[in-house]
Amino acid sequence: MLRKLYVAGSLAAVFAASLGVAVYAQQSQTPSAPGPAVKATAEEVLLDVVVRDKKGHRVDDLKPEDFQIFDNGEPRKITSFRLVQGGEAIGTGGTRTQLDPLRQIRLVTMIFQCWDTNSRRLAHDAALDLLKGELPQNVYMAIMTIDFKIEVLQAFTNDTALIRKAIERATRNQSADFSKDTEAVRRELEQMLGPNTTGAQTQQGQINNMAPTVTGNAPPSNPGAFAAAAMAQMLLNMIRTEQSYSMTDSGRTSIYALLDGVKEQYRLPGRKTILYFSEGFTVPQELDPIFRETLSIANRANVSFYTVDSHGLTTESTNQGAIDMLKDAAQSSRDQATTVSGAVKQDQANLMDTSINSTRANSQTALGELAESTGGTLIANTNDLRAPLHKLAEDIQTYYEITYNPEIKTYDGSFRKITIKMASNDLRVQSRSGYIALPPALARGSVLRSFEVPLLTALDAPELPKAFSYDATAMHFRGLQGEPVCELIMDIPLAEITLEKQPKGDSSGRLSYVALLKDEKGEVVQKFQNERALNVPADKLDGLKASHFIYTEHFGLPPGSYTVETAVLDGRANRISARKSSLTMPPAATTLAVSSITFVRNTKDREASSQETDPLVVGAKVISPEINPVFSKAGAEALPFYMVVYPEKNALETPQLVMEFSREGKVLGRGPAQLGQPDKDGRIQFVASVPLARLEPGNFTLHLIVKQGSETAEEAASFVLK
Repeated sequence: MLRKLYVAGSLAAVFAASLGVAVYAQQSQTPSAPGPAVKATAEEVLLDVVVRDKKGHRVDDLKPEDFQIFDNGEPRKITSFRLVQGGEAIGTGGTRTQLDPLRQIRLVTMIFQCWDTNSRRLAHDAALDLLKGELPQNVYMAIMTIDFKIEVLQAFTNDTALIRKAIERATRNQSADFSKDTEAVRRELEQMLGPNTTGAQTQQGQINNMAPTVTGNAPPSNPGAFAAAAMAQMLLNMIRTEQSYSMTDSGRTSIYALLDGVKEQYRLPGRKTILYFSEGFTVPQELDPIFRETLSIANRANVSFYTVDSHGLTTESTNQGAIDMLKDAAQSSRDQATTVSGAVKQDQANLMDTSINSTRANSQTALGELAESTGGTLIANTNDLRAPLHKLAEDIQTYYEITYNPEIKTYDGSFRKITIKMASNDLRVQSRSGYIALPPALARGSVLRSFEVPLLTALDAPELPKAFSYDATAMHFRGLQGEPVCELIMDIPLAEITLEKQPKGDSSGRLSYVALLKDEKGEVVQKFQNERALNVPADKLDGLKASHFIYTEHFGLPPGSYTVETAVLDGRANRISARKSSLTMPPAATTLAVSSITFVRNTKDREASSQETDPLVVGAKVISPEINPVFSKAGAEALPFYMVVYPEKNALETPQLVMEFSREGKVLGRGPAQLGQPDKDGRIQFVASVPLARLEPGNFTLHLIVKQGSETAEEAASFVLK
């Protein structure tokens, strides 16, 4: 409850806080229960390796000495080796061991992303053919589809009847595909416009030459031909633009859906396979880091992709899109070289993007890389999938398990290439191509974005980088059931973030951050991270530079001592700052207690997403904290602060608050302050402010003591007045 209050002693009245304007950027996410700690153990690399001869026959009689493992070009010693065959593991001496089917399982995830009727039919027949006969006891299958996101039609099961039913649903012809109609119209328009015969560099140039201008050119001699050409060019440009946008959207949908499909599979041991039926997709330049991340996570989770181009055997080249885009880029380049005046055309402005995207427009390239980088295979350009899927079934059941120590000295987040050389040149190897070097405590099970790597590396450095200033802290509160709740806060002055002016006059920048909470053993128990783009209109630039990015996160945290590690990246200038601090979480209790004291920068209106469990929610407002406040007497009249009192619910006495102010260790004043009544959850939320007019510059401490009967709880916080 918010109350006006009066403090006796040498200080004048202390007034209730005046809650000001909303902070520029405050982000608070849904609280999450603390998960199991990420164990920091020595890391070994596990490889599932399939070996075949030149004729494609499986080779099952190899020994460790037949393999040479290279990690980033350096030879590594094999630490364990066995052949897994069905339900048995065969050791180097030929000893056979029965595998526990509940631990050494095989997971097969079928993912369907097919639009064309023929593609659906091919995928349908191939998937059902793979199911002929009963599944082995330790093989479990799940069925998923990708529309605008990944959808799960059947959870992992060994029941083939359920799997067949889900496959039927996934491949049902539910929508019409008109992409072939669009392509036919495109070809027709290009033929109608015909070759360049007027001396102009493009079809648009021909139309421009036919059109009357404000300088008095005569109207075209054939208005009908002019109109037809103009309409044809307009529609052709629309199709080309749509196809470019479609390439980006399709790639984005596929990549993020596949990322969702692999990132949780690390939780179970054993060989994991994703059979991906797709008509292909492309990886736009801006999504390349996410695609690489998907490959790395798949490799760490021991997931192999077997990709099936569901177009089957087709007369149309998978490179046709790339050829068309490259032709457009080449024509635009010739136009730029020969045009001496006039406005820049759209195709000329997009020349570089068109050229780059043309190298990525082969619909099979990403499917091939997805398979080859994770130890699977690409199945394409055939309508008979029985033979390649028979090999897939063999690969699921029979493979070598090889482990080695990578001997990584610096976890710098770089890609480490794995190379396997065989004693015989007649043998062909399938295995993953490599992985990203990440700290062992964060590697397994973590979905790491590319921006996290330099931040985690900075936190591991002997000396923390301090390229710019920001503040971070963690505070303790109580939950509704008396459990300890942590409030993590980061305060980043946006004046510290580099902004680059864009051609249209706006400015853009990017800030990224990561926060780790480590227990007394140094194990990571919570990790938070995000990346934020800053796009600022010219007229808002000064206001933004005077603002702060405030990030808050509340979550349950067991009692104990913790280290709070945070790092922030200025993306445009590639500058990093990092901080470390300590936190003590009090034990869960129902006795009298007080929370941390937080100074109030300002507040914002409570939103629909704001949660009752957030300790910074006060009535209809959400507090934006001020960390390590430094104030000027000329710039502020009062310093608001906030804390929560948790009374002993069964006590007969009401809690009493005493406030004490000191400067440079000398007490200036001490006196009682009135607390309100507990709210429905038994808390007393207390907001007040320190008047600054009578205070001389210096370092101050605010000390709050709460008494209830024989119990006492207290908390202190500091601020600087200049």
